[in-house]
This record gives sequence, structure tokens and C-alpha cells, in this order.
Amino acid sequence: MTAELATTIVPVDDDARLLQAEGIVRGYCGWHIAPSRADSVTVRGDGSAVITLRSLHVTAVTSVTCDGTLLDPSSYAWSEAGVLTRLCGDGTLSHHRGGWWESVIVVEFTHGYAQVPAEVTGAVQAIAQRGVLNPTGASSYSTTDGPFSDSATFAAGSTLPEQGVLDRYRLPSRA
Repeated sequence: MTAELATTIVPVDDDARLLQAEGIVRGYCGWHIAPSRADSVTVRGDGSAVITLRSLHVTAVTSVTCDGTLLDPSSYAWSEAGVLTRLCGDGTLSHHRGGWWESVIVVEFTHGYAQVPAEVTGAVQAIAQRGVLNPTGASSYSTTDGPFSDSATFAAGSTLPEQGVLDRYRLPSRA
């Protein structure tokens, strides 16, 4: 590292690095992951029988309202993966217009893991540690600490090394 470059680096403490790494993980995954929390979301129905919530760990759906009318829980089903399905009066998947999601839907639900999964914690820590070893975000770095050394080279546009782990917590592309 050149002296000029070293003077432009703003020192960041460990807590700030962890918060930055956490933000990277949440941004990559597309939702908060943990802790468990109650949320309210408003979506516009597109006429299909299914809407998706921005979560992969839904633990409860408290209420669903369509255009200000509270729906009976027997008129919909939900999954842990955040899929809310409109049902017919007989409890089967809706195939008729009257049972599709239309208009404005407000969903009150609880989601997220009670504790951060250990593998997500490990990914956050690894990303934060790379920030310590490579604070400028250079495409390559090398460091030595006593008998230990580490070096890495990153290709332009490369993905997070933790991507394989984080993909299990990443929201799928939902059109």
C-alpha cells in the first residue's frame, strides 16, 4: 500500500465493520433474516392466486386484509417460504376470478429466525475480517502476521466467497 493511499483510509472500528458486513449480507439476501419480528406489508394484487412476502422464514400470519376487508383465515394458506395462496370456499386452490388476489392487500405477519443461523454469522464475520485485511477493497491483497500470511486476488465483478452459504437464505427472483 502506498503512503498516499494509506492516508486516505478512514479508520473503521470492529463494530462498524460488522455492521457493514451485516448490511452486505442483508442486501445480498434481500431480507433481514433475524431476529424474528412482526411486520406489515402492503402489496397490490396482480390477479393471481399467489402473492409472495419478502421472507424465507414466516412463522405466523396474523391477518390479511383486502381493500379494507379482513379475510377469514380459511380463505388463504401461507407457507414458511413466504407464499400466500388464496383459497376457494371449499379450501382448495383458487381457480376462479373471485378467489384471486386483487386490489390492495395488507398482510400482518411474523418472520425471521429467533437467532441468527450460525452459518450466516460466520459469513458476516468473514466479510468483516476481509475488511480488516483489505480495507481499501483492492482487487488483491497480501498480509503477514508473524508466522501467518494470507493473500487473495478477486476478479472484477466476483461474487462473495460466502455466496454458497448465503444463497440458502437469499430470496429467489420473484417476478
